[in-house]
Amino acid sequence: MRIALKIAIRYLISVKGSTLLITLISFFGVFLSVCAILLTLGVFTGFQDSLKEKILSSAPHIIVSSSGFEDLNLFRRRIENIPEVVEVLPFTLYNAILVKEDRVQPVTIKAVSYKEKAFKDIVGSQLVSGKLKGLVIGKGIADVLGVFAGDNVILVSPMGIRTPTGFVPKTKEVKVGGVFQTGSYDRDFVIAYMRHREAKRFFKRGFKFDGLEVYIKDPYTAQEVKRKILETLGKKTLIVRSWIDLNRPLFNALQLEKLALFLILLLMVLVASFNITSLLFVKAREKVRDIAVLKTFGMKSADILRIFLLVGMTIGVVGSILGMAASFGIAYIINEYKIIRVPEEVYMMTHIPVHIKVTDLVAVFLGTLFLSFLSSLIPAMKASQENVVRVLRNE
Repeated sequence: MRIALKIAIRYLISVKGSTLLITLISFFGVFLSVCAILLTLGVFTGFQDSLKEKILSSAPHIIVSSSGFEDLNLFRRRIENIPEVVEVLPFTLYNAILVKEDRVQPVTIKAVSYKEKAFKDIVGSQLVSGKLKGLVIGKGIADVLGVFAGDNVILVSPMGIRTPTGFVPKTKEVKVGGVFQTGSYDRDFVIAYMRHREAKRFFKRGFKFDGLEVYIKDPYTAQEVKRKILETLGKKTLIVRSWIDLNRPLFNALQLEKLALFLILLLMVLVASFNITSLLFVKAREKVRDIAVLKTFGMKSADILRIFLLVGMTIGVVGSILGMAASFGIAYIINEYKIIRVPEEVYMMTHIPVHIKVTDLVAVFLGTLFLSFLSSLIPAMKASQENVVRVLRNE
């Protein structure tokens, strides 16, 4: 094996003319393909990671709700006793409409206690103007209505009040105390916070949804904590959903797109491997006398096969390693200078980072080695089957 490797390296180094050109084309083909694949997958992974961070920065990690008539506050203390749980925030959702002059915006009123630490920590950190008092609305709602902190708006309950002439919408003038911004459309344009006592007094009857927002130490262990909550509470009428469950369709679609992208981009390596095949056919023609001499001195056909396989595999390995190194360098520059800029109102982020994962590195490296092996196999087999007698007679 050591002799075969030495001969293979010598064949690679001692090239000139057209063979040198084909060797360089083969090497740079693998190098550029690996670099392009890793950077593309890195951008895709970076987008996924940034999207998860945006979701986790504005959404609860676990939501506990009931399909029956249980008082969820009775379960709050039991949930808080779970070691992984940091904070629990009870809430009630109501449907409503906010009106300012001729502008109307349907909203979901989230009634909470403003004294809760979870509310102060999470919503308080997202405030862009005003304070945590009165009606706290999303930046999208404020932009649609054209209001600012301190302005008054009309709160309308769609259930209304029963009168002899039918239902009349119930209205109330409320002051906007603060405006928050999360960067998430389904919160900035939909959610408005209101004190639980005031909301209960205003809406009284009609549709409402009670739940508990659970925040944990490590959001990526949400599924394990979810199972612990179900085991602790033991209520079949309770519905426990993690942020992973709520966003599963989105992340499944992104993962499927990433897999399809990887398989398509791997075709670049396949095209580059054709150059390795061409190189080895040329190399086998050039070294036909060497093959005959080696066989005369007792080298077996399997050893000749191994030499030419090593020539092709060396190009694949060196090209892959240098391609990986280059992709890390380019990724660092992209992340450092935030080169990939995107509109924040569309993607909820100002730029997309490049995150190259170990699994992507391993998949690309093994895929490149496999294709390099396949592209080297046919010319190597042909070289190993050269007829020594015929070659010596002709040469």
